[in-house]
Amino acid sequence: MRMKSFVLAFDFGGTKMAIATATPDREILERVELSTVECGDGPTALEKALSAGRELVERTKQSYGGELAGVGISTMGITHADRVEMAPNVPGWDQLHIPGAMQAAFPGVPIRIDNDVKAAALAEVRRGALQGKDYGIYVNMGTGIAITFTLGDRVLQGHNGASGEVAYFLRSQDEKAGYHQGVAPFEEHCGGKGIGDQASKHFGEPLTAKQLYARAATDEAARKFLDDRYQEIAFHLINLVIAWDPEIVVFGGGMAARNEEVLPYLRKRVEQFVPYPPQLVLARFESDAGLYGAIELALGNERKTR
Repeated sequence: MRMKSFVLAFDFGGTKMAIATATPDREILERVELSTVECGDGPTALEKALSAGRELVERTKQSYGGELAGVGISTMGITHADRVEMAPNVPGWDQLHIPGAMQAAFPGVPIRIDNDVKAAALAEVRRGALQGKDYGIYVNMGTGIAITFTLGDRVLQGHNGASGEVAYFLRSQDEKAGYHQGVAPFEEHCGGKGIGDQASKHFGEPLTAKQLYARAATDEAARKFLDDRYQEIAFHLINLVIAWDPEIVVFGGGMAARNEEVLPYLRKRVEQFVPYPPQLVLARFESDAGLYGAIELALGNERKTR
């Protein structure tokens, strides 16, 4: 990379989009966040993100100098060269050709894209809680819920690039709908958005997951509702840990970072049932792991294997 240069990173999530420029040493120079929800749909969100990205590039050139040397994209869904699949939280997102749109917006610059959870795991492998670890699991608990397996400095992709898409886990043997019916059973019940949606139906009033956490401190019904979700998350986590036998499990995303009770609960359950319990810790970059992963991608520091 040239002596005076910078990179541009996009982290696209179901709730917010974080966009930043950074130095080759990963120091963030300029940053902005936009609401994905307020955009209403995928095309609008991408258009606003591209506009914000171009503005950040110009501001960085004025304040820092140098030229744009790479663009990294961390996005919900399964990424391919020409499309994104399995991104149900933002209408129309899977119809977008994100790499092509980025190339048109930033011509002549290398564009690298990966799934948001795998990008977050990459950041933790390179400079965070997964650095130097042998077998690991990265768990994203945010708007949705997904995991990534890591092996040394490698982020495992799976044959189709879809490893760790636990959103589509079946919740029981009686499940009638799943991926091919447009349903993500586990995520719709235990992801951040799913918890809010389910709580709104259960209590007969609009509620977000954050509001439910606050209510659970004094309301027994809210406490039980939330504990049922924690118990189900623990159930799936325990089975994953037994299957992979990791040294460490790292938790990122807003639901993990802002909820002080979820990690102690999961740690207790894992220690109760797993033969060789791993460490359970918060990610170094917490809810910013996807953004720092996009910076790693922009710098050309992919570490992946199929």
